[in-house]
Order: sequence, then structure tokens, then C-alpha cells
Amino acid sequence: MLKQIFRVLFSVATWRWFFRFLEFYHKTNATAAQALGALGTGTWIEPTAKINNPENVFIGKNCHINHLACLQPGKATITIGDNLLMGPGTMLFASNYQLDPSKPMREQPSNYKDIVVGNDVWLGSNVVVTAGVHIGDGCVIAAGSVVTKDIPAYTIAGGIPAKPLKKRE
Repeated sequence: MLKQIFRVLFSVATWRWFFRFLEFYHKTNATAAQALGALGTGTWIEPTAKINNPENVFIGKNCHINHLACLQPGKATITIGDNLLMGPGTMLFASNYQLDPSKPMREQPSNYKDIVVGNDVWLGSNVVVTAGVHIGDGCVIAAGSVVTKDIPAYTIAGGIPAKPLKKRE
């Protein structure tokens, strides 16, 4: 048993995996976290989260950006308030393509619109937030929802597209 542990611990494959993970973490999170437009105290960004154009992302205090989350502001901004809980696989995209029928999809110009997420918000697992959406303070967005329109404060919303289900008391 001890021999097997040493074999795994000192194998080339184990150390190769370890250094690849460190490189991945450094390229995605460590570098991105330093370049963020703002990062509040007590905020935790999981190592597998992906942040593109970090200078356009502003995150408040005591937030948790979970595993496999993806924040892509493009030329717009993503502003997140304090005390956000973001489930795994959640994606915020502040850009979208226009639909000009005279051009092929690959040549479509992009639209960029800011995303604003208020304070004390919970975005469930695999939520998608599209460009130009404002989510009010105290909202809860159900897992798997696609948010295409603004959600008023203290609302529980869900579905594809996300619709208000009830008010939070």
C-alpha cells in the first residue's frame, strides 16, 4: 500500500497534472483577479471560474463566484453588488450579435450592453444572464434560468426566459 502511494506521489504524471493546474489557475484567476475593475473584500472566486476582460468587471464585498462561472463583459461592463451567491456554471454575457440578414453569422456586428446585479442576490446553478439585464437587490434566480429582461428587486424568478414567480418577503 505504501509503495503504491509513493509511486503515485512521485510519478511524472502527478506532477505534470499539478503544474498544469497551477498554470491554468494563474492564467485564469490569479491574473484576472489582479486586473479586475474592482474587487471587494471577502469575495471568493473559485479557481475554475473564467473572467474575460477583467478590467470591465466590478465585484462587491463578500461575493462567491462559483466553479465554472463565466463572466464576459466584452466592451461593456458587468457590475455585481455585495453579498452575491453565484451557483456553479452561471454565465453573464454582456455582448450579443445583431441579426442582419444580408451578412453571414460570422460577420455580424456585436452589441454590448452593461449587466448590473444588485446586492444580496442569489443566482442558482447554470443561470444565464444576457446583455443589458439589471437584476435588482435581494433577487433569487432559479437554477437553469435564462434572464433576458430586467428583474425587479426582491423577486424570485425562474424559467426560460426567466419570469417573476413571486416576491421575496
